[in-house]
Amino acid sequence: MFIRKLLGGVWPGGGKDPLQTAFGVLEREVLAILWAESNLAVRDVQARLRREAAYTTVMTTLDRLFKKGVLSRVQSGRAFVYSATVTREQLQASIASSVLTGLLQGRGEATMPLFSNLVDTVGAQDGGADLLKDLEAMVREKRRRLEKKM
Repeated sequence: MFIRKLLGGVWPGGGKDPLQTAFGVLEREVLAILWAESNLAVRDVQARLRREAAYTTVMTTLDRLFKKGVLSRVQSGRAFVYSATVTREQLQASIASSVLTGLLQGRGEATMPLFSNLVDTVGAQDGGADLLKDLEAMVREKRRRLEKKM
């Protein structure tokens, strides 16, 4: 429940996903455009937007996404050409990982509510029993790998 609130709603079964809380509306729209088609200049992205936006607004948005590391850019003449550096799924996984890492910083007893909520949320899904078995298998496998390293 806590993670769902932190991420702005239910995800991935419906509702908001981490991208909706980590990026603004225009940033998400620009990302969607660049996930569908790469190597686009500011004017190209601007032309593909579903709503009107000033050239400078699109340019600033692209620059912010570049500085966040989710876009790459290459100079082509006087303009930059932008491409996504990660897929939507990679970005969602990265955001979720960052949130979980932040929540686990406290360690010890502070992590127990997180684990409890995770187990409760997984168990409440359709097919929850099977999902819990999968989670348990993943934990066993990870523990086995960690013990091998020791």
